[in-house]
Amino acid sequence: MEEPLLELNGVTFRHKVSAPTTFKPWRTKRGPGVMDVSLSLKPGEILGLIGPNGAGKTTLLRTIAGVLPVQDGSIHLGKVEAAALMSAADLRTIVGHMPEQVRWQGRQSVQDALLELAEMRGTSLKRVEGLLRLVGLADRCDTPLSGLSQGMRQRLTLAVALLGAPKVLLLDEPLNGLDPVAATAFVRLLHELTGKGVSIVISSHQVEGLAAITDRIALMHRGQILAVGTLDSVAESLDLPSTIEVTGTGELPNLSWCEHAEKATISDQNTWRVALPESNENLLADFVNRGIEVTSWNPRPPGIVEMLCAATGMDIDEVGLDIASAALLPHRRIGGEEE
Repeated sequence: MEEPLLELNGVTFRHKVSAPTTFKPWRTKRGPGVMDVSLSLKPGEILGLIGPNGAGKTTLLRTIAGVLPVQDGSIHLGKVEAAALMSAADLRTIVGHMPEQVRWQGRQSVQDALLELAEMRGTSLKRVEGLLRLVGLADRCDTPLSGLSQGMRQRLTLAVALLGAPKVLLLDEPLNGLDPVAATAFVRLLHELTGKGVSIVISSHQVEGLAAITDRIALMHRGQILAVGTLDSVAESLDLPSTIEVTGTGELPNLSWCEHAEKATISDQNTWRVALPESNENLLADFVNRGIEVTSWNPRPPGIVEMLCAATGMDIDEVGLDIASAALLPHRRIGGEEE
């Protein structure tokens, strides 16, 4: 088995929330955050950290980056048994952190902004020039920050995260606001980094967008990791089969012959749509033999709502996609006991 690059062992960080009493108006208590997170990051892999808004993804990334302290548990460089304990200061030397959005504004040029930050890190001019080439901003080095597109801003933020030549790169919703062309170029750049041995963690609230990018996913909810593995292995452990989304034009066909077909719908554009189980290998041939004209045939992995419902035993209304309760009730872990 490959040696882990970074290993989290029972990591906990909970934000302080106000809990005043009559005689202690400034009293606080532990609120939402991340609880008992154990996770291994392998060299040269992309791990997708998936969960709804408020699941604790950003808090976990900030804890790994050394921005927030580890209150309980530990983070080690390599295996826990053989590696030294990493403090917040140690983590900041090997981890690059790319926040969800950085508001690059002003008349300052791209190169000057990067040089200022590089000076704080003790990084050379040669390194800055190399990073600008790496992220595709060499031709834009004199462009004012206010003149950058969203894709260029994301590239500049990535260059800043790479200033210290990190071994681990943490990206918080990096594809938000990017058009398909910019997103494709950004993903290609990430794979170039993993080829150099950098371990990348991408936080997202979508499964579909990460399916073709990540090597593994970690399903997160209410501050806890519920399942870790490849998308297929997590779906299999949750007994969630993939489906095929089929669309066609014209009247809605009779699908009574197709077992387990989810409810078909028809849109205003006179296009029908139906989700079918992926298990039947002859499914497409059955459509053709029945004279049903199909315009698209797209495999679709289980979505985050389906995964969370299966992992927590809750229904959609209970899971929700809003900020989690401060109660932080533990959920059932895959392959383990309920806490």
